[in-house]
Amino acid sequence: MREARRLGLLKRQVLIAEVARKQALRSLAEALEAEAKSGALAARSARLVAASAPGEGTTTGAALAARAGFAAGLAQLAAQAEAAARDAALQRAWQSDALARAETRARRLAEMVADARAALAAAQARREAARELPLARKLQSRSSD
Repeated sequence: MREARRLGLLKRQVLIAEVARKQALRSLAEALEAEAKSGALAARSARLVAASAPGEGTTTGAALAARAGFAAGLAQLAAQAEAAARDAALQRAWQSDALARAETRARRLAEMVADARAALAAAQARREAARELPLARKLQSRSSD
């Protein structure tokens, strides 16, 4: 029966779509987490750079150079973390779109499954009606004999 085969295929596609939706949801969560971590790291690094400014009083050239090297390293780390946060934000947007597409596909497949179930029920009803019709004709023709 063609309708039953179509319904079976649609059910398999629904399972695949559900797996894709779950993967998209997981990827979105990972992108959100990466964005939050990178943003926090960038903020902490920027605060450390600001806090590592030389204090008042006299200092040696070696201490000043060491402090400048440390601050430059922290500034580089802050810039890298900020770039990673921007990349994670792009990934989040892309993953959000992928999740929306997966959910749309899942909804569309659910509608198709409902239509296929209705078509299968209608086909089964037509078959039952066709089976009963010849029997009724035979019974009518025998009673007129």
